[in-house]
Amino acid sequence: MTNRIPYSPSVFRKLQLYILSIIMLTLFPLNSKTEFEMKENLAVSTAVDDQHFPMVISDGKDGVIITWRDARNGNYDIYAQRINDQGETVWQPDGIPVCKHPASQTIPEIVSDTNGGAFIVWRDSRNGNQDSYAQRIDSNGRMMWNPDGVEVCTDKTLQDDITLIPDGDDGFIAVWEDWRTGNQDIYAQKINAEGKSIWDENGVPVLTIEGDQYDPVIISDDAGGVIVVWWDIGSPDWNIYAQRLDRDGKQVWDLPIPVCSAKGNQGGSIIVSDGKGGAFCIWPDYRDDPNFFTSARLYAQHFTSDGTIQWKKDGILICKSDFNQQQPSAVSDGNGGFIVIWRDERDVFADLYIQRFRPDGKPVWDLEGLPVCVEGGVQQIPILVPDGNSGAIATWLDYRNDFGNVTEDAIYTQKVTSNGEMVWETNGRAVCVADKEQITPSAISTGDGGIVVVWSDARGDDYDIYLQRVD
Repeated sequence: MTNRIPYSPSVFRKLQLYILSIIMLTLFPLNSKTEFEMKENLAVSTAVDDQHFPMVISDGKDGVIITWRDARNGNYDIYAQRINDQGETVWQPDGIPVCKHPASQTIPEIVSDTNGGAFIVWRDSRNGNQDSYAQRIDSNGRMMWNPDGVEVCTDKTLQDDITLIPDGDDGFIAVWEDWRTGNQDIYAQKINAEGKSIWDENGVPVLTIEGDQYDPVIISDDAGGVIVVWWDIGSPDWNIYAQRLDRDGKQVWDLPIPVCSAKGNQGGSIIVSDGKGGAFCIWPDYRDDPNFFTSARLYAQHFTSDGTIQWKKDGILICKSDFNQQQPSAVSDGNGGFIVIWRDERDVFADLYIQRFRPDGKPVWDLEGLPVCVEGGVQQIPILVPDGNSGAIATWLDYRNDFGNVTEDAIYTQKVTSNGEMVWETNGRAVCVADKEQITPSAISTGDGGIVVVWSDARGDDYDIYLQRVD
C-alpha cells in the first residue's frame, strides 16, 4: 500500500506559498540592485524650469552621482544628486546646489574623488569672463571647499571645452582651451584634495604656438600626469597632435607628436589608454574628401608613453567601407586593444557599427565593422562603456520611429561581447521611449555587465533629468 500525506488545508496553503516564494526568488533574486534595475526611468530632478547637460559617475557603492546645469533659480546654477544601489535619492529631492552664485554657471564636468564623492568643474561668468571653478562634494552631499567653488582658471580671457581626470593623488587634472595669448591654446591645471592649485596660477601651457588648437581630450599617463590630444590649425590643414605633461605639469616630449599630419583635415579625436602609459587615438579624417567636410573615414593611431608612433604614419583605417563615418566612441578591451563604435552612413539612414582592434592594429571582427543597430531612422551620438569582461555596452539616441526628422527620439542600448556577439535584442534594448525629446545622454558601466544612463528629458512641462539602469 502506498503511503500518502494526509490532506490538510493549512499544509497545502503553506506548500503553495513555498512554491510561489521559490518562483519569485528565481524571477527577482534578493540583491541590493533589484529595485534600481526594475524602475522605469528614475526621475533624478523634475524641478521647475530646465535641467540640462547631466554627467554621471559611480559613487563606489553600486550607486551613482549625477551633476547638471539647472535653471530653477532664474539663472543657470550647478546641481547634483546621489542615487544609491536601491535606486533611491540620497540627497534632498531634486538635488542639492553645487554652486548658486548669482552669475551663470553651466556645462559641468565630473570625476570621482576616489572616496565616494566627486570633483565637479564648470564654466562660470562671475568675473565677466567665462572662467572655470570647481567644487568637491562628499558622499553625504557636503561641500568640502569654498561654498561658491575654488578657482581653476580666472585669467581675464575666455576658457572653454574644459575636461578633467583624477590625478591618482586624490585630486584632479583639468585641461581646456584658452585665449590668453591671442590664439586659442591648450592649458592645464592640477587641483589637490584640499582645493589648492598645484601648478602655476591659472594653469600651465600644454601648447602655445601660432594658430589655434581645439577640442582637447585627455587620459592619465598612469604616472600622475596626463596625455593631451587636440586638433590643430596652425598649418593649412587641420591635423591631430599630442603632448604629455608629468605630475609636475612639465612637458615630457620635446615637441608635440604628430598623431596625424596627412593632407586634408582631421578633427574631433577621441583617446583611449593602452594600459601601458600610452594611448590609442581615433578621429574622423577628410583626407580623401575634396569637399573637406562632406564625408569622413575613421582612422586610428597608437603611441607609447615616450611619444613613439607605433603604427604607420598618419594612422590606419578603422573601417573599409567608403561611406561617411562620424561620432566615434571607444573603450579599452582590457587586453591591450580597444573597441570603437561610430555613426555610419552606408545605408539610407545613419546606423551604428562597431569594431575591435588588437594592440598591433589588426581588426578582430569584420573589416567593415559589425552592425550594432540598423533599424530604420537615424541612430547617432553613440556612447561606449566597458562591460567588465573584454566587451562593451553602447547607448545612443535613436529616431527609428521618426525616420530622420530627429524630433521624436528615444534612447537604446546594446551589449557586445569580446567575440562581437550582440547580447540584447536585435537593434538594441529600449532605455527610454517616453514622449517628446531625450537629449545629451551620459553613461557609465556598472562594473558587472550593466550600464547606467542619464539624460535630459522633455516628457514634462520642461526639461528634467532622468536615469535608467540596465543589467
